Amino acid sequence: MYSFSVDAGLLIALVAGLLALAFDYFPKVNQWFDGLDTATKRQLNAGLILGTAILIYAGQCLGLFITNLVCTMKGAFDLLYIVFLTITINQGVHLALKPTPAFKARMFGK
Repeated sequence: MYSFSVDAGLLIALVAGLLALAFDYFPKVNQWFDGLDTATKRQLNAGLILGTAILIYAGQCLGLFITNLVCTMKGAFDLLYIVFLTITINQGVHLALKPTPAFKARMFGK
Protein backbone atom coordinates (compact mmCIF):
# COMPACT_ATOMS: atom_id res chain seq x y z
CA MET A 1 0.00 0.00 0.00
CA TYR A 2 1.31 3.41 -0.94
CA SER A 3 1.33 6.07 1.74
CA PHE A 4 2.94 9.45 2.12
CA SER A 5 3.05 12.12 4.77
CA VAL A 6 2.13 15.73 4.24
CA ASP A 7 4.83 17.83 5.83
CA ALA A 8 5.30 21.59 5.89
CA GLY A 9 7.51 21.62 2.79
CA LEU A 10 5.00 19.69 0.70
CA LEU A 11 2.10 21.82 1.89
CA ILE A 12 3.85 25.10 1.10
CA ALA A 13 5.00 23.75 -2.29
CA LEU A 14 1.40 22.82 -3.15
CA VAL A 15 0.21 26.29 -2.16
CA ALA A 16 2.94 27.84 -4.33
CA GLY A 17 1.97 25.78 -7.37
CA LEU A 18 -1.74 26.39 -6.86
CA LEU A 19 -1.17 30.15 -6.57
CA ALA A 20 0.56 30.18 -9.95
CA LEU A 21 -2.28 28.21 -11.52
CA ALA A 22 -4.97 30.35 -9.90
CA PHE A 23 -3.40 33.59 -11.13
CA ASP A 24 -3.18 32.18 -14.66
CA TYR A 25 -6.40 30.21 -15.06
CA PHE A 26 -9.20 31.69 -12.92
CA PRO A 27 -10.85 34.44 -15.01
CA LYS A 28 -11.58 37.11 -12.36
CA VAL A 29 -8.31 36.54 -10.55
CA ASN A 30 -6.39 36.52 -13.83
CA GLN A 31 -7.92 39.81 -14.99
CA TRP A 32 -6.97 41.47 -11.71
CA PHE A 33 -3.50 39.88 -11.68
CA ASP A 34 -2.74 40.82 -15.30
CA GLY A 35 -3.37 44.48 -14.40
CA LEU A 36 -0.43 44.47 -11.99
CA ASP A 37 3.13 45.25 -13.03
CA THR A 38 5.73 42.46 -13.04
CA ALA A 39 7.45 43.47 -9.80
CA THR A 40 4.15 43.63 -7.93
CA LYS A 41 3.16 40.19 -9.24
CA ARG A 42 6.40 38.68 -7.97
CA GLN A 43 6.13 40.42 -4.62
CA LEU A 44 2.53 39.30 -4.21
CA ASN A 45 3.39 35.67 -4.93
CA ALA A 46 6.41 35.74 -2.61
CA GLY A 47 4.38 37.46 0.12
CA LEU A 48 1.57 34.91 -0.05
CA ILE A 49 4.04 32.04 0.08
CA LEU A 50 5.91 33.63 2.98
CA GLY A 51 2.62 34.28 4.79
CA THR A 52 1.60 30.63 4.39
CA ALA A 53 4.97 29.49 5.68
CA ILE A 54 4.77 31.79 8.71
CA LEU A 55 1.26 30.55 9.52
CA ILE A 56 2.44 26.94 9.41
CA TYR A 57 5.48 27.71 11.55
CA ALA A 58 3.44 29.74 14.05
CA GLY A 59 0.85 26.97 14.23
CA GLN A 60 3.61 24.51 15.07
CA CYS A 61 5.10 26.80 17.73
CA LEU A 62 1.70 27.51 19.30
CA GLY A 63 0.80 23.82 19.33
CA LEU A 64 -2.15 24.18 16.96
CA PHE A 65 -0.85 21.35 14.79
CA ILE A 66 2.22 19.17 14.40
CA THR A 67 4.65 19.57 11.50
CA ASN A 68 8.21 18.49 10.85
CA LEU A 69 9.45 21.99 11.75
CA VAL A 70 10.81 22.73 15.20
CA CYS A 71 10.54 26.05 17.02
CA THR A 72 14.25 26.77 17.15
CA MET A 73 16.67 28.81 15.11
CA LYS A 74 17.36 25.70 13.01
CA GLY A 75 13.61 25.38 12.36
CA ALA A 76 13.49 29.01 11.25
CA PHE A 77 16.36 28.42 8.81
CA ASP A 78 14.66 25.25 7.56
CA LEU A 79 11.55 27.34 6.94
CA LEU A 80 13.58 29.96 5.06
CA TYR A 81 15.05 27.20 2.88
CA ILE A 82 11.53 25.88 2.16
CA VAL A 83 10.32 29.40 1.28
CA PHE A 84 13.13 29.93 -1.24
CA LEU A 85 12.43 26.56 -2.86
CA THR A 86 8.69 27.18 -3.05
CA ILE A 87 9.11 30.62 -4.60
CA THR A 88 11.13 28.86 -7.28
CA ILE A 89 8.33 26.29 -7.67
CA ASN A 90 5.78 29.09 -8.00
CA GLN A 91 7.70 30.89 -10.72
CA GLY A 92 8.53 27.63 -12.51
CA VAL A 93 4.90 26.50 -12.61
CA HIS A 94 3.88 29.93 -13.86
CA LEU A 95 6.46 29.94 -16.66
CA ALA A 96 5.85 26.32 -17.66
CA LEU A 97 2.04 26.39 -17.64
CA LYS A 98 1.22 30.00 -18.51
CA PRO A 99 -1.56 30.03 -21.13
CA THR A 100 -0.78 31.51 -24.53
CA PRO A 101 -2.60 34.69 -25.58
CA ALA A 102 -4.70 32.67 -28.08
CA PHE A 103 -5.71 30.19 -25.40
CA LYS A 104 -6.53 33.03 -23.00
CA ALA A 105 -8.75 34.63 -25.62
CA ARG A 106 -10.70 31.39 -26.04
CA MET A 107 -10.75 30.65 -22.32
CA PHE A 108 -11.75 34.11 -21.09
CA GLY A 109 -13.59 35.36 -24.16
CA LYS A 110 -11.28 38.33 -24.74
